[in-house]
Amino acid sequence: MGLKKLLIGMATAGFAVSMMASAAFAESLRVLAWDGYADKDWVKEFTAKTGIGVDVVFIGSDDEIWAKIKGSEGKDFDVFAVNTAQLQRYIAADLVLPIDTTKLANQKEVLPRFRDLTAVHGVTKDGKVYGIPFCFDSIGLIYDTDKVKPAPTSMSVLWDPAYKGKVLAYDNGEHNVSFTALTLGYKDPFHLTDEQIGAVKAKLVDLKHNVLSFYTTADEAQQIYKSNDVALIWANYGQQQLKALQAVGAHVAYINPTEGALAWLDNWVISKGAQDKATAEKWINFMISKQVSSQLSERTGFGNTVTETGSAGGNDKLIWLDNVEDPLKRSDLWNEVKAAP
Repeated sequence: MGLKKLLIGMATAGFAVSMMASAAFAESLRVLAWDGYADKDWVKEFTAKTGIGVDVVFIGSDDEIWAKIKGSEGKDFDVFAVNTAQLQRYIAADLVLPIDTTKLANQKEVLPRFRDLTAVHGVTKDGKVYGIPFCFDSIGLIYDTDKVKPAPTSMSVLWDPAYKGKVLAYDNGEHNVSFTALTLGYKDPFHLTDEQIGAVKAKLVDLKHNVLSFYTTADEAQQIYKSNDVALIWANYGQQQLKALQAVGAHVAYINPTEGALAWLDNWVISKGAQDKATAEKWINFMISKQVSSQLSERTGFGNTVTETGSAGGNDKLIWLDNVEDPLKRSDLWNEVKAAP
């Protein structure tokens, strides 16, 4: 998923790690995953419980996942991790297999919002399940608790004249258009009409007047925060960005806005070329256990689908990222916004 690849900073593209000498086992599993999704201790425990050896290849971008799966028509891997927006292209290209959820006992124990998979946009098609939600993070709002009172509840606070020159914004047209569309009350922030796009552009130009600086990486935002009078940060990197700021002593807190927070959701899916579908389902069931899920959040800061975390409360409204109507148009719009006086 594109949002986390800059933040994690540890995934090594094309770097294969043999977690176990799988040839020594009657069964083996080939996993393609983001760094942090298949830690060595989890792999060791999975093998101890199942007798199945595991080979993991870590990836660093959505494009790399697509290249590896499409390039071999899925034959090089059994199971891989991908976000809901990207999953659609794999389903359309017939590169993934339906998952038998009756084989996933742990799915009955996941958080209510992830239990009914028909209600999770992007993981089913024609009544079949293709993705099992594993982890997520919202794209919320970080605010300085000493400077912003009372605590904000909406992204609309970013336009408040009281915070002119004290706002950090993320330098990305696609996401900025989407969150601004939500702030304007548009129900579908990913598929906008020309009239809606025009209104979003005008709103973003207004936002620019409040912005101190645009940032690209979480580290860059942290450095700007430490050196300037910053009150509000549009937090593209979610909870990890919050944790990093708090670690250096910043008095900050985090909210998901009432109008809805953009969020990414990564899923485990089974490749069409899986050697043994049942083995892949055993892996997925293990990964959505309470132990692994809670440890994932402790280690990465991401929300998980089994235990509650700071990424989202039970009543928080999350808007899962989806493919947008025209990425190029949004990119051009964003360049125009930044160039506006």
